[in-house]
Amino acid sequence: MKISAVIPLYNEEEVIDEFADRLIKALRELTVDYEVIFIVEGADATLEKVTELSRLDSRVRVDYSLKRLGLGKAMKKGLGLVDPRSTYVLTMDSDLNHDPEEIIRLLEASKVADVVVGCRSKTRGLVQELPWFKRMVSASTNWVLRNAFSMDSRDVTSGFRLYSAKAIESVRDELVAKNFEVTAELLIRAKKKGFSIAEVPITFTRRPRGTSKLSFVKSGIGYVTLLLRLR
Repeated sequence: MKISAVIPLYNEEEVIDEFADRLIKALRELTVDYEVIFIVEGADATLEKVTELSRLDSRVRVDYSLKRLGLGKAMKKGLGLVDPRSTYVLTMDSDLNHDPEEIIRLLEASKVADVVVGCRSKTRGLVQELPWFKRMVSASTNWVLRNAFSMDSRDVTSGFRLYSAKAIESVRDELVAKNFEVTAELLIRAKKKGFSIAEVPITFTRRPRGTSKLSFVKSGIGYVTLLLRLR
């Protein structure tokens, strides 16, 4: 069994050291083979830090783009670099919103589903402590997408997921999203192809340092475009 973690990074120098340490520690404790693929953009020290990490750990791979790709294209690029021998593909946020120690919960659920979504939950996380506006935007976006595509998943926009390699191979070349809506597109396309989807509750915490890259204007346009394109 092998897990390929695909992690896009854009100017995350404030958190990348802690995130990478926790991610690799969690993967090692699973006692499975793994690789971590960092897709790096931006001009801060992020590239330098993960490049140094790759020198120390051959299972860490780094791909750098001088030109800004956007999350959608960066994710598609990273998924295309996954080892063909991998069993699973892991995606998650690098800003410490997601807890790498909970990867094991997704792996356990993958025994009965092709895609496992880490569902943000008030009972397990700090979602209720996030700004009201962000919570409302997230809730309304999820509601629209769930109903538009008859999704069983309650958290269509969560980026903390474990996919079967087969599911990723089936949808990655079709991805067209440019920004944050790529997470929804992956799930919707997987569902349309008949892949089974399960959810597990996860802890979701505030970013402790650094600045969020989310643009509500770009995301809004992206989700509307996605809705029109995939309906």
